[in-house]
Amino acid sequence: MAKKVVDLSDVKWGKTQTSGAGDWLRRQKKRMRYHSRLVVSLKVLFPSLAAVMIGLVIVWPQMKKQQEEAVSLLASETEQTDMPNDQVMVNPRFFTVDERGEPFNLTADYAFELPGETRRIQLEALKADLLKHNDRWIAVDAQKGIYSQAEDTMELLDQVNLYTQTGEEIETTQALINLKNRDIFGSREVFLRSSSGHARAEGFSVTQNGTVIKLTGKTHVVFSPEEKEK
Repeated sequence: MAKKVVDLSDVKWGKTQTSGAGDWLRRQKKRMRYHSRLVVSLKVLFPSLAAVMIGLVIVWPQMKKQQEEAVSLLASETEQTDMPNDQVMVNPRFFTVDERGEPFNLTADYAFELPGETRRIQLEALKADLLKHNDRWIAVDAQKGIYSQAEDTMELLDQVNLYTQTGEEIETTQALINLKNRDIFGSREVFLRSSSGHARAEGFSVTQNGTVIKLTGKTHVVFSPEEKEK
């Protein structure tokens, strides 16, 4: 009997190829693992998104209310002070140094330019610090102030308060600051307090770098000297 010879030269050796059913099972298991991870992630994500949305629902009306109150407050104040609504500077800050190198700091709640041929700027609720080379200072606050660029002066109006480094306090309703030499003058009734007593007068002046305070017009002074040590 003749032997049968089989030619194996065209056979490709390697890993045994799997059937299509096995591939399908592996793909299904892979999809199930991905689906499980996705479900777990969504279970964590959705409650977090819900909490954020609830927070926005609670906070947004409050933020909107605060914004409306701020706009309403600004509108009411501009109506009371005749400020132009479209040309108001909010929280202006001003810093300068004069010819002698003495600094001048000023802040206010609002500022706007007044109509007229000369440039004048009105400030509301202003505070200013006048610092001197001799280490003396004068702090000023006023309900209203008007800066005149041509005269280089600042007129303080309504409720005006001045405080000196040596402890004097001056209350009045009008004062004029000469920004060139930092002298201050007032021509309305003034009330002064100090460690030596208190006084009332028709006017006042602060000159010579804040070292000299004078009361002008009719003046009434009450001294209260400190008791001598026994």
